[in-house]
Amino acid sequence: MSERIAAVILAGGQGARFWPLSRKAHPKQFLSLGESGESLIQATVSRLEPLVERERIVVITAEHLVPLVEEHVPGVQILAEPFGRNTAAAIALGAQWLSSQGFDGVMFALPADHAVKSSEKLIETLERAVAVAEADDSLVTIGIRPERPDTAFGYIQRGDSRGEKVFAVRRFFEKPNAQRAQQYLDSGDFYWNSGMFAWRPSVFLDALKEHLPEMYREFQQVQFPEKRSDVSQVVEELYDKIESISVDFGIMEHAKNVQVVEAADYGWNDVGSWDAWAEHFERDRDGNLLKGDCISLEGENNIVSSSSGRFVALVGTEDLVVIDSDDATLVCPRSRVQDVKKVVQFLEKQGRKTLI
Repeated sequence: MSERIAAVILAGGQGARFWPLSRKAHPKQFLSLGESGESLIQATVSRLEPLVERERIVVITAEHLVPLVEEHVPGVQILAEPFGRNTAAAIALGAQWLSSQGFDGVMFALPADHAVKSSEKLIETLERAVAVAEADDSLVTIGIRPERPDTAFGYIQRGDSRGEKVFAVRRFFEKPNAQRAQQYLDSGDFYWNSGMFAWRPSVFLDALKEHLPEMYREFQQVQFPEKRSDVSQVVEELYDKIESISVDFGIMEHAKNVQVVEAADYGWNDVGSWDAWAEHFERDRDGNLLKGDCISLEGENNIVSSSSGRFVALVGTEDLVVIDSDDATLVCPRSRVQDVKKVVQFLEKQGRKTLI
């Protein structure tokens, strides 16, 4: 482990596409979705420990999720957001906090809810990202070589080579349609945008100053108290004054000092939908994934999970997702898994708080 490396883990999201198991009070990052039994945030912290001591891991989360973070990953530093202000603010909060502690090594900014099959290859990639960030004072992002023309991811177009598996970034692209995603795949010059970054806090804060100057000014006025337990009031006052914008829209798409490190083949999965979750498990001979007390008769390529204790049976169906929880059941075609969040939006409008 190096004292020159820290990590900021973003753990404030709801995981709406994982409804009905992911809820505001217990979102996706605290669910155990793999065979290991670890929650996603536990696995994220465990993977980092060869590089980063827990005391230099800062978890940014919602106020009501602080007890869950303490339970799942004890020993990390926790900063609570009073309400979400998207990734630019969350990462800036972590960078400013580390800077206030005198840290100006390399900090990772990572989501809490991704899955990885090979921790060793992930570490290899992160070490390369650290080397680039240290050498060039650049904003480093990690790109995943695409395996298919996926429309659920943003894309990064690489430019000139800057070293082994390191490239200048030519441009960021938002989620494409199917035709454009196929073009990106065929070109060989595009990566999936993993949302994983490495940079010095000072380099990031300089970029914040250039591209989001109003947010930068508000952060520069913050005086953090010595005790993290006293930070909440300071952060609430700060968040009342700043805009909600992603780090990609606000900074990465405009900055000139951005480089992309091509990820080693570590089996990255953003676990962004029930379809993505199913990739981590063995299927039966008909391509069905069956978790819990459930069956699929004369059916193919279904994803079925019963955590309610109820028996769930599918007959003659294809490409369905059926998720049965204690108080709600989801049924949708696999082609529509990205739209599960619409259920949460509907429930919010209806005021059905017990279901979200």
